[in-house]
Amino acid sequence: MVLKKVQRWVHQYDPDIRFIVCAISMLCCFYLTLHRSPLAIPFFILSALLFIDTLRNSSVWYGFTAFRRGDLTTVNHALQQVRWPQLLSPQSLAYYNWLKGVKEIAEQRYAAAKVHLLVAINGELKTQNDRCLLHCLLAEIALQEEEGDLAREHIKHATTLEHRPEVNRIIQSLTQRLSK
Repeated sequence: MVLKKVQRWVHQYDPDIRFIVCAISMLCCFYLTLHRSPLAIPFFILSALLFIDTLRNSSVWYGFTAFRRGDLTTVNHALQQVRWPQLLSPQSLAYYNWLKGVKEIAEQRYAAAKVHLLVAINGELKTQNDRCLLHCLLAEIALQEEEGDLAREHIKHATTLEHRPEVNRIIQSLTQRLSK
């Protein structure tokens, strides 16, 4: 529980800032090592953990938080900060693809969005609610491309997954638009 709170706190910062803190911590570690201080160990652990976390998560959670607020400008900035997507953890990679899909939808590039969202939906998502929301996004794309059968299939998957009550409004809206 404490680790999750620390991760949330750390992920609100840009990866560049985390790299700078990591470098400063490593310099402190080297300085303390030269003076044979046992305090070098915590600085080394801190810098190693920050470095690994920055590689494995980059700015994905920073971007996802912005996405939840509806701030697409920050989402685009966060996506630009991901330098090595191949090094992301499986969970971060799924959410990275989700954000890439949302960016493509905003730019009305539905084919590219569909690819990213399908990769995300088959990835390691945190909750079934997230998977349900991805099905809703894919249904929206299918509606935009006038593929009613595909939209129906995604809506069906969305209704069978466990989701929050707020998502029912989205599903109902998609169903109403499909029936028109």
